[in-house]
Amino acid sequence: MTVDKSSWKLGVDVGGTFTDAVLYNEETGEILRAKVPSTPQDQSEGVLNAITQIRSQLSVHEDVQISVLNHGTTVATNAILEGKGAHVALLVTEGYRDTLQVRRSAVPGGLAGWIVWTKPEPLAPLDMTIEVPGRIASSGEVVRPLDDTLLRSRLQKLKSLSPLPESITISLFNSFANPDHEVKAAKLVREEFPNIPISLSSDLLPEIMEYERTVTTVANAYVKPVVHKYLTNLQNRLGKTELRVLRSDGGLASVGVAKENCANLLFSGPAGGVAGVISHICHKTSFKNLLTFDMGGTSTDVCLIEDAIPVVRRESIIGDLTIRAPSLDVRTVGAGGGSIASVAEITGALRVGPDSAGAQPGPACYAQGGIYPTVTDAFAVLGYLPTALLGGSFQLDMSKAKTAIEKFISEPMNLSVFEAAEGIVRITTEKMYGSLRSVSVEKGKDPRLFHLVSFGGAGGLVACELSKLCGTAYPTIIPPSPGVLCALGDACTVLRHEVSMTLLRSISEDNTADIRQICSSLQQQASSILLQQGIATTSQHVNFEMDLRYRGQAASLTIPFDINELCEDRVASILARFEASHIQFFTFSLDFDVEMVNLRAIAEERARQSPIRELAKGKGVPSAKAQQSSTTIFHAGHKLADVPIFDRSILRAGDCMSGPCIISELDSNTFITPFHRAEIDHVGNILIWPMEAPSSIYVLTEQNFELDPIIVQLVEAGLQNTRVEMDTLIQRVAMSPAMREQLDYFPMIAAGDGPNSGKMVCGQFGSFIPGFIASWDESIQEGDVFLTNDPYSTQNAISHLNDFLVITPVHHEGKLIAWVANLGHFTDIGSIVPGSMPNCATSIFEDGIQIPLCKLYSAGVPNTAVFKIVERNSRKPDFAKSDLHALVAATKIGAKRVIDLCVRFGAAVYEKALDTLLERNKIAIGKLIKTTVPDEPIYFEDYIDDDGFGLGPWKIACTMKKHIDENDEATVIFDFDGTDPQSERSINLALSHEMLKMFIVIFLLTVFDPSTIVNDGAFDLIKIIIPAGTILNPIRPAALSCRTHLLGRLFDVIGALFGQRQPEFLSAAGFSDSPHFFYSGWTNKGEWFQLYQIGFGGIPARPHGDGPDGHSLWPSMRSVPNEFLESYLPLRVDRYETVPDSGGEGLYRGGNAMRIDYTFLENGNISLHDDRWLTKPWGVHGGGVGARSSKTLVRYSVDATNPPRTQLKSKEDFIEVFAGDMLEWITWGGGGWGSPLDRDAHLVAKEVRRGLVNDASRYGVVLTPEQQVDIDATNNLRASMAATQSLCSQELFNRGGTLKEITEKCLEETGLPPPKPPSCRTLRGPIAQIPYIRELHERRAQEDRKLYGTFDPTAEDIM
Repeated sequence: MTVDKSSWKLGVDVGGTFTDAVLYNEETGEILRAKVPSTPQDQSEGVLNAITQIRSQLSVHEDVQISVLNHGTTVATNAILEGKGAHVALLVTEGYRDTLQVRRSAVPGGLAGWIVWTKPEPLAPLDMTIEVPGRIASSGEVVRPLDDTLLRSRLQKLKSLSPLPESITISLFNSFANPDHEVKAAKLVREEFPNIPISLSSDLLPEIMEYERTVTTVANAYVKPVVHKYLTNLQNRLGKTELRVLRSDGGLASVGVAKENCANLLFSGPAGGVAGVISHICHKTSFKNLLTFDMGGTSTDVCLIEDAIPVVRRESIIGDLTIRAPSLDVRTVGAGGGSIASVAEITGALRVGPDSAGAQPGPACYAQGGIYPTVTDAFAVLGYLPTALLGGSFQLDMSKAKTAIEKFISEPMNLSVFEAAEGIVRITTEKMYGSLRSVSVEKGKDPRLFHLVSFGGAGGLVACELSKLCGTAYPTIIPPSPGVLCALGDACTVLRHEVSMTLLRSISEDNTADIRQICSSLQQQASSILLQQGIATTSQHVNFEMDLRYRGQAASLTIPFDINELCEDRVASILARFEASHIQFFTFSLDFDVEMVNLRAIAEERARQSPIRELAKGKGVPSAKAQQSSTTIFHAGHKLADVPIFDRSILRAGDCMSGPCIISELDSNTFITPFHRAEIDHVGNILIWPMEAPSSIYVLTEQNFELDPIIVQLVEAGLQNTRVEMDTLIQRVAMSPAMREQLDYFPMIAAGDGPNSGKMVCGQFGSFIPGFIASWDESIQEGDVFLTNDPYSTQNAISHLNDFLVITPVHHEGKLIAWVANLGHFTDIGSIVPGSMPNCATSIFEDGIQIPLCKLYSAGVPNTAVFKIVERNSRKPDFAKSDLHALVAATKIGAKRVIDLCVRFGAAVYEKALDTLLERNKIAIGKLIKTTVPDEPIYFEDYIDDDGFGLGPWKIACTMKKHIDENDEATVIFDFDGTDPQSERSINLALSHEMLKMFIVIFLLTVFDPSTIVNDGAFDLIKIIIPAGTILNPIRPAALSCRTHLLGRLFDVIGALFGQRQPEFLSAAGFSDSPHFFYSGWTNKGEWFQLYQIGFGGIPARPHGDGPDGHSLWPSMRSVPNEFLESYLPLRVDRYETVPDSGGEGLYRGGNAMRIDYTFLENGNISLHDDRWLTKPWGVHGGGVGARSSKTLVRYSVDATNPPRTQLKSKEDFIEVFAGDMLEWITWGGGGWGSPLDRDAHLVAKEVRRGLVNDASRYGVVLTPEQQVDIDATNNLRASMAATQSLCSQELFNRGGTLKEITEKCLEETGLPPPKPPSCRTLRGPIAQIPYIRELHERRAQEDRKLYGTFDPTAEDIM
């Protein structure tokens, strides 16, 4: 056969376990394939081995030359994950040196995730970070010119570093709006560092959001040398074969372009499979709407393709980094063939992943040293795999697989080896089901309209069960060579390049001519890159996209458009598509202006039409030769013998097979389960169709109460998937930054009628339902949705009026089967103070509108009056409207998913599974209480500094006691006797017992088993005693709007109680408060503006390490990008950085505080909510205290040269500000852990060089002028400090002095007078009639007299 040498293209994909290669002929459609073990130490070795194996199949084509190698690689990804990139220097705008250090302040994980999370090192370290003097506004105007001389001086620091920077990144604030300062800075850098590569954020990603743009540009620079070296070496070894690299968005880039745009390669690997599906299925069959499912050795990737076009996302996560680069919307779940199965010690639950056996040592059945059971081992034990893989060249040791499952799963769970193996597979499938929903249902796409395409080495083994779970359209499709489809996709795709820019402007304005001109410029830029790669403009096509949103929204939607639509009479068509997309994704549209955020042009090589190589037709049934053998399998609890194994290479078009059977080929195996049938189509795809099957997997009857433990895990996984879907929907629908960006919402699912009625089975803040059930005495019907924001009407299930609670009862077959609820923070709900969190409130009536418990929907009919009340009582009615829709929509989708679980498993099974989950957690927490809570009572007290009106500190006192009953069951009691009587102001916290119990449970589980899913099962083991009329249990109508400080302080108290006898529990203080800042007023155009901002401080030092700097202690909360704030509010954020030395010193340092400078551009009012300005976050085990918070108003409006400075109170409303004024907002630092004299002196020196520590002597460290450790001087200093430090370490808690000492120094150290003790006041209102409160008040007065000495309650000062 004679073939043109240029028609052959080679695709090679490197996976975690295997490297796959496909040689594809564009003229004939001929395909050759190879699969070899991956070589993680050097990926190119695996690539070359695969090419060698491919060439061994080319003996009949001796004259063939491979013209192109298209390569999907994880080299860039691995460089970041393994920390093996370049030494990168970073230039940022002055005041933003900590952009990468602080990230967006988010801590991954649940409510106490900060206790165990280890923050990764920034890709560009602080000692290689240079601040650039100069400032650009969000409009692009120059606020302060670039100071060339000062910048050149600062750059000299980089020349003295060791090692020297290998790459330099420049990412300046608002450079998306004007790159002038970046360009000028780059010119200086090139003069000073002529041989070092430079990356500009305005070149790589000229889009809004400072952290994402910076980290993406730095990531590009970080991996560039690694990618450069790898691609150069591989190209040299390939000789004349041209190397192209697969981009994350599924297109290709030449070696030269790939070397410069490395961030676009970070998700190269997963994109190949999607490209392969498009090439082989979308282009060769009638199936255009597909859900791809790629199950490999270490993970599984899923993606949605609609009308033959894959969904592209603009932001992806790699490790702990959020990278803003175009990539196919491939979602990865840490469950693949090599995922390790284990049994949790504390709960006995079966888990699969995220740990993987990888390529080495691999699954136990590979017999290469692996001993732990994996998903592949489960497949082997169940009989789904042949005894050898890769055409018989890779033998499996079935006995080792069986031994691993028996030892680690069967015996601990008291299951047979087959039951255990099937449990592993079913839990794995459930994880993948959740991942598939994330790219379909959560995106507003109905999976019933999409066909599942299953591929990868293991994809065919779970395809039947997965398609049944997802409810996808039939047939399910298994493409030929599914184990190497990624490599086929690499071979078949084309060159692509895109260019984008941020363009914030209304799309409805008469500005389409400007936009069209910008599009033309973007088109020329993108097209020129393809031209550089040898693609003539006649062989290109260019597509355009714009990211649109309603003005004020945080999220945008990508809308494709034709450049010719940018005419006045056709802009409406773009807006119509946006509105339709908004309704599909967000469930509603709004009557607001639509604005553009980003504009982009995507240039792509025109693809050649590849031939369809049809399979020879068969006779409708496989030939006798096609059946290789038969086997025995275990499926759905049954042993099935004589199951045929077919050789796929012998099957012909039209051949049909009924399950159970196995279809085997070189690179994978497909399991056709009972009640499914398979047919081979004209291009060799396996098409799978269902046959009649039982409707429920498992039916529980009164005679069958031994619930399969695997079913319990599946129900739990289903609930977790539901929770994730609820989260996603809220983020899609909500408009306010509080819910969209700061993620201040909390969904939950609780059990319905029965012995565990109202107990939370999935969520985070405990159940809201018991308070509802106790308060509601009217009917509850199917279709009802309840609403309230009133803590007093729900037994404190919510704690202040800004939190709106939506509750949906879930009915199935006439029974109340579950409750689904959602709590979200509303930006404004009335009250005298914008933001509705007044410090000055003296009753709940001043906090804002109160909505008593009522029906928002009655039997499915909306109560429009309530909706209108919510909107009419908000200064931000658009936020209120969309946020309420978000809460309702999320509870409704949660209710639907619960019903789906009942239909799938049967209602009795679902209910029994919930009972089991709750009981399991009860047993686990019971063990922890018995073993970790000491027998003797433990006491601790902490304080809120003041109420904003001169009274404080306010005492929180708690005694923890353990009780063992006659059945040897342990309970723990938390008694808050001694806590101060409630305040006349708004610092009171209406503390829910359920929420506090959840805090305690999460705290225990986070320390001992953070992967355990929390629920309310253990609540009966925890007793809470909070006397009525105290600040933690106030009596209506006490004000509650400023309750955040008490809420945060409770975590410090809980940690201190548990930690006094259990060192692994004891962190320092720092969960001190969540400071709030409000700025509002009218612009000079007559538009209302309103900012609600949450600040974050230093996380306390933990028993295992330092506290992160400037991060959030609240779960999943994150900061709003400052560039976003500046774009929509009349302010500048001129400084956003950590404060050196504000974290307490110690063996482990407390996290540093944040300093944020807000410059106001319009007159307005600000309000402050803060604490820890008087008392300090305490250290433990000899650690130092964290620094206090402070707020200073600098009145530049009065004197621009020497502005007066006013120290503001921690809690203050109606502070008038004028254009030009600046607020210096400094949060608190975290306390230190352990003796600072034990801290590594070289680490101290490094942190001095990085600007995190200024005073090394706090750690007993002396530095040389070069900021290196002076060892002798350090030893001497530490010896002189040892005695004093020894005395400090004898006290478990270091508060920085007694309350009396702190109060005496208050004015001198803070600039503010000390508050008076609350016991000075005269009690008024309902609490004055409670005997306990009167006795408590007198007791507290006696304690204060003893502490402070004699004082006059009526005097101005307490001393």
